[in-house]
Amino acid sequence: MRRRVLQTIEEYRMLSPGDRVVVGCSGGADSTALLYLLWQLRQQLGISVCACHINHQLRGEESERDEQFVRSFCAARGIALTVERIDAAALAQQQGESVETASRRARYAIFERVAGEKGKIATAHTMNDNAETLLFYLARGAGLKGMGGIPPVRGRIIRPLIGCTRIQVEDFCRKEGLSFVTDSTNLSTDYTRNRIRQELVPQMSEVNSGFLKNAYDLSCTARQDNDLLTQMTEQALKVLCKKENPLTLDREAFLQLHPALQTRVLLWIQRRAGVEVHFDLACRMLQKAREGGRTELRRGTMFCCKGKEMVLDAQAFYKEQRQPYFEKPFCAGKIALFAGKTVEVLIYSGEDYKFFFKKDTTILKNAIDCDKMKDNAVFRQRKEGDRIQISGKQGTKPLKKLWNERKTPQPQRWRAAVLADGQGVLWVEGLGTDCRVAPDENSRQVAWIRVEEDQG
Repeated sequence: MRRRVLQTIEEYRMLSPGDRVVVGCSGGADSTALLYLLWQLRQQLGISVCACHINHQLRGEESERDEQFVRSFCAARGIALTVERIDAAALAQQQGESVETASRRARYAIFERVAGEKGKIATAHTMNDNAETLLFYLARGAGLKGMGGIPPVRGRIIRPLIGCTRIQVEDFCRKEGLSFVTDSTNLSTDYTRNRIRQELVPQMSEVNSGFLKNAYDLSCTARQDNDLLTQMTEQALKVLCKKENPLTLDREAFLQLHPALQTRVLLWIQRRAGVEVHFDLACRMLQKAREGGRTELRRGTMFCCKGKEMVLDAQAFYKEQRQPYFEKPFCAGKIALFAGKTVEVLIYSGEDYKFFFKKDTTILKNAIDCDKMKDNAVFRQRKEGDRIQISGKQGTKPLKKLWNERKTPQPQRWRAAVLADGQGVLWVEGLGTDCRVAPDENSRQVAWIRVEEDQG
């Protein structure tokens, strides 16, 4: 294994003479073997080696045992050691993350601090970890980047054991007489990665004993291919982007690209729009690029394809407004929502509104029983999850679905006035009134809403 580690260090140019290396050591077989190996090779490589142990305080006495083991291991060999303690559970709750995610973030932050500006950070990820990560990403949904698994080098982080299997590491520990500790939580299948480690990887290895090596080779190839495509995409963007406006792209040149590059350009556009990257959204954007049209990427931001241009338009609906979102209290009289749109609220009581309704029952579509409203109602734009049960119809429906059924253009949807109270939507411009506040023969005070839209 020693030879394989040296090959990996040389292949990926992980270390140079004079480097200071901080080894993250949990006390497990992998990290203990890594710390021992680099300590043994320190003179050969011309490096200095120290260790860093993080006590996450998650396993009570077992966590204390791990810390003491690492202290004793380093003391016996004169290895400089930094020990940090974090309350991982409290940190996760405070940050609204899983314990695993919060712990990892805190752990690497400590490694960075201990390593200083020029130090390297060595972690003990193995070929098994890479296969587990690849399967995890594959199940969750991943492209070439996900298939790249765990990179041997990421910035200052190096993984000298990435070309070794866990069995090889444990064999090395036995031959060298190295003791190590075992994290009992690794035996639990409550965690997704543990299920992959204990169930999927062994099953894949039964199908082909070379699974771990094949997964490693796939990751190496995927990283190379991803790097090449990334470079080609950057070159393509230099040609596609208009110098006067980087968010305007040459549509004709885009359509001449290979589909793999087209997809990557569209994913780049999504990132520029501040949208979570989705392959299916990129496919919809590609269809628009071919046929012409536009797709809403996020509130108020459109991907528009027309003529010779593809444009990321962040002000597609609100050309005259710096703050497009509006929220105005419900009251009688005229209410300016934003440039070009005003609503007028007329309040009728008793016999007055009944007189109007007898003359024109369609007025009910824009009428609301004021006594049925809850809390303080406001006029606003639509929000994700808005639903309404149109008076006279069965069941509630999302506004998005109702607009889709009516083939309402996207700009009209974001410009549509919505009246809502603390319990939900009361009325939507063009759709009507929710049955919850629909006037009836017992209504005493009714508001009629009229919309004025400046078409100029």
